[in-house]
Amino acid sequence: MSSKQKTTQDNEAYASRLNSSVTHLIRRIRRIDESQGIGRARLSALAVLHFGGPCTMTELAGAELVTTTTMHHVVKALIQDRLVRKIPDRRDKRRQIIHLTRKGRQAIVKAHQDRIGFLANLLEGQASRRVAEAIALLEALERT
Repeated sequence: MSSKQKTTQDNEAYASRLNSSVTHLIRRIRRIDESQGIGRARLSALAVLHFGGPCTMTELAGAELVTTTTMHHVVKALIQDRLVRKIPDRRDKRRQIIHLTRKGRQAIVKAHQDRIGFLANLLEGQASRRVAEAIALLEALERT
């Protein structure tokens, strides 16, 4: 077996282990998100608005990789729960910009804090060098 074949096999084994670990971690984080009582799709839309700022329905759907019809239903529910509001665009009255309400901002900040607290607890006792290396690797993978 050539060294290139060995490297490919090693990478596939690492990829399988990484996939498994990431999947299990995502499932655990999902439980934190579900405890918010908002629903994952709605929570994700709130996060886009919180971290990315107000946007149109089309922009929000694009960020969430869903159709505008699907996002319309998500936003409608968020409006009913008073977590977001639509404001007409000053330049084009046909367009509406979706904004977080105070209640929506409080909800996403709490959800974010709960996620960060969960992850911080997982990292408790880990060597800072090891954590920094894991973060650097994940960030590098994200850029590729």
